[in-house]
Parts: sequence; structure tokens; C-alpha cells
Amino acid sequence: MMAVETVFLLPGQGGYTPGLFAGDGSPEVREVLDTVDRIAAEFGRGGVSRLLTRTDSPSAADLVRADSFSLQLAVFAAAVGSFRIAERQDAPDVVVGHSMGEIAALTVAGAFGPADGARLVCHRSEALLEHCPAEGGMVALELPAARAAHLVGAVADRGLAVAVSNAPRQTVVSGPDEAVALVARLAGALGVQATRLNAPFPFHSPMLAIAGEAFGEAITGIRQHPLRKAVYSPVAGGYVRDDTDLKALLVRQLTTPVRFMDAVRELHADGARSFVECGKAGLSGLVRRSVPEVGTSSTVGSRAADAAPAPALTESAPSVATAPVPSGAEVLEELRELYASALGYPVEVITGDADLEADLGIDSLKRAEMLGKVSAHFGLGESAVDGRFVAQPTLADLAELITAVRPSLR
Repeated sequence: MMAVETVFLLPGQGGYTPGLFAGDGSPEVREVLDTVDRIAAEFGRGGVSRLLTRTDSPSAADLVRADSFSLQLAVFAAAVGSFRIAERQDAPDVVVGHSMGEIAALTVAGAFGPADGARLVCHRSEALLEHCPAEGGMVALELPAARAAHLVGAVADRGLAVAVSNAPRQTVVSGPDEAVALVARLAGALGVQATRLNAPFPFHSPMLAIAGEAFGEAITGIRQHPLRKAVYSPVAGGYVRDDTDLKALLVRQLTTPVRFMDAVRELHADGARSFVECGKAGLSGLVRRSVPEVGTSSTVGSRAADAAPAPALTESAPSVATAPVPSGAEVLEELRELYASALGYPVEVITGDADLEADLGIDSLKRAEMLGKVSAHFGLGESAVDGRFVAQPTLADLAELITAVRPSLR
């Protein structure tokens, strides 16, 4: 058994944040963005660098509706670029990709070159756009996978499946719109939180079988290389090796469940105690919900503006007395994870422009409770009872107010 201490996690859906690399002029990140833009041009598409370097870029929700191709490529670039940032501090014993993040994980591990990794994403996106039925979606349930499977069985739709097991009480179901909606209604009748995800396709369901075949045919010419780092696949349910047909694995992944919780628990049993999220899509919170006594950190907020060594990754926010004032974008990302963890939602559901009451169902009592958590997290003290905080309709508005108020508290 190999020794495992540090695991790097590469997000899939939910891994895109507008302007994630804004202010980071490091050559390793620039190289990733330039490569991805060049491959996008090969496919007759515009580059995605602007999405990750400008904080006024479209949100993930906007891209789902208008340009899912660019969204998928931006997710890949965000994961690989964030991995390069994390490498400034430490070297992982194991790399794990969540859902589409497996392409990024195999790329940083050396199985595919950066350009071919981007090509895999582009071919995958084209296959999905051409062959995936439009009437499909995903819903996150606050249930263990076994109980979620009972709801799937009760609906009895062959296109419906348990798609992702994220944590002890977070499972994602994927399939036709009507079947997914029925699962959500059944969950509601049982008092179970059900949240429709802002996903462009019904990932990890039988509905993607034809797209998978087209994807497999399109990538036959891409060459697989020997691995330079250990990779654990939540789809394969174990470590991949040089003799693993990784392209076949990526094709199978479109219709196969992601067992992320099982991966985390097996790695924890092997000795892993440090999980570094390359980006910020809520994977750190899922790890903490799945295993005890582990350290989690994220590359978000630890970027350097040049090639100088980045600040150390931290397990939690520094104290108010010593912490630098974060940017509005960083505050928003912290709010998204805080609300996702407290409400039991996948972090991708908690968008900056989601109305706290109308979209997320946060009533006045829950809002007051959450503001208490926000106050403690950001060190706002008595200022959090200010009526201005209660009046903010979205997390983006709340982040802007926190960013404006915090300097006066220092």
C-alpha cells in the first residue's frame, strides 16, 4: 500500500468562478490559459481566458444557458491552473478529479499533455451538444445514496440514475426532466431537501450513452502517456495505472456514477489527512462531512500576482486582526461555501445572483441565523445586526457590503 498524506482535489461542474485568476500573472497559469485558448481556436471557438481573468465575466448560470462549451473548457482551465498554484506549496501524493475534473486530474498527472487534455474536453463538449437530449437535468438530495436509489427505483424511468455520491447525506440524481422533477417532489413529500442543479446536461446517466459513443470515436487519435503522479478515480473506484485505458474510462464516466465519498474515505483510510482543493467548488466541505480529523484548504485566496512563492495555504480564515482585506470576489466565494454548508446545498446552487428568499428559500428567521454565521466568519461583530445586512437580497450584494465594511473594523 502506498503512503498517502496529501490529496489534491480537482473540481468538475461548479469549479468555474468568474475572474478566478484575476491578478495572477504567474507564467504557469498563463501557460495553461494560452494552451486552452489555442485549442478552443482549433475547434472554431473563442478563448476562455477572459472568463477566468475578468471578475465581470458571465456567471456559470449564464454560461449554462448561453455557452456550455466555453463553460466546460473554463472548468478544465480553472482546475489545471489552480493545480499549478497549489504545486507552489506542496506536492500531492494522490490526485483526485470530481466528475469532469478527472480529465484535469489525468492531465496534471501526465497521462495527457495539457493541449490534449483541452482537446478531450472540447470533443466531450461537442459530443454532448450534438447527441445529448435537451430534456435532462440533475437534482441534489440530502439523502444517503442508498435511500436516493429507492426514490430512483420508485420513479422507474430507465433514463434516471443515482449520479453522484458526494457525502453521507448528499447524493445527486440525474435523468430526464420529468423524472428528476418527480424525484424532487417525492423527496419534498418526505421532508427531504431537494435542489435542482444548474447543470447543462444530465451527467452520469444513461441519457448520455450515445454522446459517449461519439466522444469515444472522436478521441481515438489522442495518445495516452505514462502517469507521473498517482491518480484515484471515483468512477473506477480505485487507482488507475499505466495499463488502464484512460480514454475508455472517460467515455464510461459520462454514464457511470461518481463515488466521491467512497474515494475520500478510502484515501483517508490509507492515511490521507490533508485535502487541498484546486479551486473552490465546495469539495473541501464534502470531505469534512465524510471523514473526521482532516485538514482542508483551497487555492482560492492564496494566489500570487507573479512568480514569487504564494502565501501558505490555510485551513481556515485568519483572524480579523491579521487577515488582509479580501476582494469582493473572494468574499463572495467564502459566502457561497458558508451558505452551501449550512443549508446542505451543493455549492454550485449558491450563485451570487440567486435571490436569498425567492430562489434559496431563506426566510427571515433563517436569514438572521445565517447572518450570525456570517458575522462570526468575517469578524463583523455588532455591525452584522445593522439593517443593511438584512436588506441585501443576494449574496453578491452581501459580499459587496462586507467588503466595504470590513476595513473600518480593523
